[in-house]
Amino acid sequence: MQLTLNYTEGMQLVTNVRGHEVKVDLPPKYHGNDTAPTPPEYFVISFGSCVGMYALMYLKSQGLPTEGLKVDLEWEEAEGPSRIGKITANITLPDGIEPVQARNTLKAAEQCKIHNTLEYKPEICVSIAERPEACLS
Repeated sequence: MQLTLNYTEGMQLVTNVRGHEVKVDLPPKYHGNDTAPTPPEYFVISFGSCVGMYALMYLKSQGLPTEGLKVDLEWEEAEGPSRIGKITANITLPDGIEPVQARNTLKAAEQCKIHNTLEYKPEICVSIAERPEACLS
């Protein structure tokens, strides 16, 4: 799998994923124009939407109600190095979900690809194009 982010203006980068344009920007205090979420915000969005999608898939697969499903996210920053140090996803289930169904929904949500990626650290390489020897990680 592959995608490319291209500089457009200010502090904005843009990519195209399966025909969907995705922009990334920074707030004005970081010299951006605040036209899109920041990379850390997308990271949290990615995690939360993955958890929510797996919960939704489980509910649908069991013929359970889905109206009212939501995922609230909170995150904390950490230092040394600068990063997101904690993410909490709180899933609100639709009315009428029994305790055993709630547990199974949680189990399904915890199997999402982003959750698994964070649990089992991926190999990461950052390099300069045409200089792969510069991989920093």
